[in-house]
Amino acid sequence: MKCLPSRQGRKRRLLLRGVIALLLALTLITPARADDERGSTTPTGWWWLHGVSADQIKERIDQGFRLIDLEVEQTSPLRFSAVFVKNQGVHQKTWWWYFGATRDFLASKLQQHRARLLDLEPYEVNGQTRFAAVLVRNTGSQAKAWWWYWGVSTTSFITSKLSQNGARLIDIDTYFIGGQRRYSAVMIRNAGADAKAWWWYFNVSPSFIASKLQQHRARLVDIERHTSSTFTVIMERSQGEPWWWYYGVSGQQVNELLAQNGARLIDIESYRVNGQKRFAVLMLNNSNALTTRVGQMLRAGTDGASGLYLKRINGPVLASLQATRAFEPASAIKVLIHVHAMLQVQNGNVTLQTQVPWKGDPSKYNALGNYMCGGNDCYSDNTVDESDALEDALRLMMECSDNALTQALRDFFGDAHINATRQMLGMTNTRLRHSIGCGQEAVNNPNRLTLVDVGRLHEKVATGLLTPTNRETFYDLMLNGLFPKMDDIIAEEAVALGLSKEDEDAFRSEVDIAYKGGSYGLPNGKSYRSVAGWVQLPFISNGSLSHRQYVFGIFIDRATTININVRDAASELLRDEIRAALETFKP
Repeated sequence: MKCLPSRQGRKRRLLLRGVIALLLALTLITPARADDERGSTTPTGWWWLHGVSADQIKERIDQGFRLIDLEVEQTSPLRFSAVFVKNQGVHQKTWWWYFGATRDFLASKLQQHRARLLDLEPYEVNGQTRFAAVLVRNTGSQAKAWWWYWGVSTTSFITSKLSQNGARLIDIDTYFIGGQRRYSAVMIRNAGADAKAWWWYFNVSPSFIASKLQQHRARLVDIERHTSSTFTVIMERSQGEPWWWYYGVSGQQVNELLAQNGARLIDIESYRVNGQKRFAVLMLNNSNALTTRVGQMLRAGTDGASGLYLKRINGPVLASLQATRAFEPASAIKVLIHVHAMLQVQNGNVTLQTQVPWKGDPSKYNALGNYMCGGNDCYSDNTVDESDALEDALRLMMECSDNALTQALRDFFGDAHINATRQMLGMTNTRLRHSIGCGQEAVNNPNRLTLVDVGRLHEKVATGLLTPTNRETFYDLMLNGLFPKMDDIIAEEAVALGLSKEDEDAFRSEVDIAYKGGSYGLPNGKSYRSVAGWVQLPFISNGSLSHRQYVFGIFIDRATTININVRDAASELLRDEIRAALETFKP
């Protein structure tokens, strides 16, 4: 059987055990990474599809995406799972893909394009082997010595070829032809820039895989379902990059996990369990450094869904994880009522001294008959007739998070009018539904907020929604003190930069913050935490002091365990900007 020619035109013949093996050996010129697709954590655009036709894959390709993993889900009609990256930046390559290909056709295309295989998927059509394949250019700085084999009946054959070629696997598949199990393999020379510590195991359990990952300090780069309870995998020594693997998950679960991890897929395996489509997937971090750092803190601190958001006002988004996911905000949504009230003051419909009627809880009054801040339970049993100036009612709602005053303000202004303000602000995924603090109502009809929505509210306030006087009142009626952890970070970074205590104190005196938090423990056994707000940091440029403003937010949703303070996470979210601001205070 014929080999494909090398760049020097040399040809050989190889015949082993009646199994066709194709060899493409190219001289390396400038070493390049073999696996930008499965190793680069530079954030990039990407996509995944499943249960789709070739035409649907072509549509995504026409939008500038490149295939990095292709799986045949079924052959009649032909349907695929596919993973793409945007074909730009570190991922830009000249590439091709084929399906329904014979061995001879694929070999000819490899020769024609001077290419190598990135992914090989053999499958059976009417008893014959066909291939779906992804090829990349194998010339110049991308050139590598590589080999591919198919129709292999024993893994010992692959092992012998790995040894003979001084190679490592980059793709492994197991499949059936005529009811007989077969293997295919793609390998590259394990030398130079492509040299890695790596391992492969076939027909092993998830627990075995987990133990080997820990033993080798490794991550998976390829996974193939072997039997209903075992897998064949390739792993390589981890470089510390965040990554994840899952099996037996639905498509919806894959999407939820991707969003929670801020990740992209690098490998997907589709199969059926009791007639239901399930996936084994490998994910690699696809977030910037700040999102990754704080995201890891949140994931380590809770089993609930979590998210973060930091945006410079009139500037870029600096960190984002699940920032458009709607979560139960508990009291954090009260800022919507607050801004609506301040707009009514600004429009002359009410004043800060307008009386707001409400009913108090007798248990919330002290011995002197004064109402105590902190009526955070459901207001429904309140019986004491009260009224307070709007300014005081807003302060009790925003600083004390009093739910009786919150409901009184909703009744006073009307939910329909508050909702109109929500729409005017562009808070498209926010919903004010139940009476805040009433647990079963929250379970049955949860409120909804996103970090992008609440960030949009704060950015509009900061950029002219309210007059300077009303904006100052808006912030003043909220919680304003620095988070304890934020205060610690200022001290830590000031010391690291060699700033004097005088300069540190001067910096701290110019920091301003306004925020609202939320906390629920509901009858469904789930806990919820959130905090969102506005912060202003001082910068010195050419001896002149100016300020940069930011919106920020953190949430934890539907958790059974929470071992992290969301205000600590928000403080860490601000660390890089605090450091950058402090640097300008250096003499």
